[in-house]
Amino acid sequence: MKLHEIPEGSRIKAEVTNETGKVGDFITFHHLDGLYSYCTVDGTEEVCHLGGNQELKKTGDYYELA
Repeated sequence: MKLHEIPEGSRIKAEVTNETGKVGDFITFHHLDGLYSYCTVDGTEEVCHLGGNQELKKTGDYYELA
């Protein structure tokens, strides 16, 4: 399944890092903005972007990068 096929508000398990190190383990998908998504890292105000064609697999109540 591709990112653009999942519902807005879905949680995705993905380790997120920035220049200072690890930021979190889950992100929330909000919407597509052109070819990329607008996602936020759970528990922070950090924003990240995944490609709209990113492959995902459903695991329980969240998705994982495939």
